[in-house]
Amino acid sequence: MNQGLDFRYTLESQKAVLQFRLPAQTSRNTLIHRNIWLLCWGSLRSECAPLPGLSPDWHSEKDWEQALALALREFNTQMKGDSTPWSIESWETWLDGWRSKYPSIAFGLENMIHQIYKVPNTGSFNPLRINGLVWMNDVETMRKEALDKIAQGFDCLKFKIGALDWTAELDMIAEIRSLYPASVLEIRVDANGALDPERAHAQMCDLHGLQVHSIEQPLAPRLDPLLPDLAQASSLPIALDESILLRQPDEASSLWLAKSGVKYLVLKPGLLGGFKVTEAWIQIAEDLGMGWWITSALESNIGLSAIASWTTHQVQSRGNCLAQGLGTGALYTDNFPATTFIRDGQLHPVGNWHL
Repeated sequence: MNQGLDFRYTLESQKAVLQFRLPAQTSRNTLIHRNIWLLCWGSLRSECAPLPGLSPDWHSEKDWEQALALALREFNTQMKGDSTPWSIESWETWLDGWRSKYPSIAFGLENMIHQIYKVPNTGSFNPLRINGLVWMNDVETMRKEALDKIAQGFDCLKFKIGALDWTAELDMIAEIRSLYPASVLEIRVDANGALDPERAHAQMCDLHGLQVHSIEQPLAPRLDPLLPDLAQASSLPIALDESILLRQPDEASSLWLAKSGVKYLVLKPGLLGGFKVTEAWIQIAEDLGMGWWITSALESNIGLSAIASWTTHQVQSRGNCLAQGLGTGALYTDNFPATTFIRDGQLHPVGNWHL
């Protein structure tokens, strides 16, 4: 396994700032730029992309960068030491410590180690069905964006909702549904925890009446104890995203999910700690009879390539037919070269690149 490793290199990091083509608005905040940190080992590249306000390991940029510097020192010390190079199993044990404390750093480290050691994580490629994301905006702009995405071939849309006028948001979704029945268009909504618990049940009933597929993170994570009653009272399936980021895929989480009434998990490898952690969450979901889909977290094309590659294998090997939440990096004006593109609502590889 260690044959062919090139120890001339040193693992280094480089911060990059990506600019959004248009402000990316959710009920939580509005983004105009995105900070990422590239990890570089010779010609190999991976990415750490924490999201302030969402990543559990982000307290300040200074703290996070100090942790990254420590991780790189530990990595380079081991790679350039006099002892026998670690096996991939030893690296996985080392990564476990970073996964629990700094999951966004662990994601970049895991991808880099897998590239260096040439760890396969893919199968044959089939186009990946994805949802078309409609960002929060004024209602007319959201309506136009939704219709544009349908014209582009998407059969699943996800609307960011919850912070604007509720009646206007509901009317907009109702108009889309009147044009496209549930048999031809799946509609998901993502509240990013913005719903008022006093109104959430009535709002979810409104959405269920429009044959909405599911609502992602209706309540803020601090209100997780309210989920079982909300799920029982409403016929609209609940999917969890932010709440999962604050937990580990262990027995306690499995017991909690079993009682929560939640139907789906929305999983972000870049913020959860990488693919090993995400696979553990998938296994919990499948053991409980829950659905799941993978979502990118505004990574650059470098991180997106790794997530798309891994997701394709998971979807194919596990027979998951749900639309995944992967973008193409087209949100940025200054992204790295793309290895994927969207056609007819599906994610495809560029040229000879294979997922």
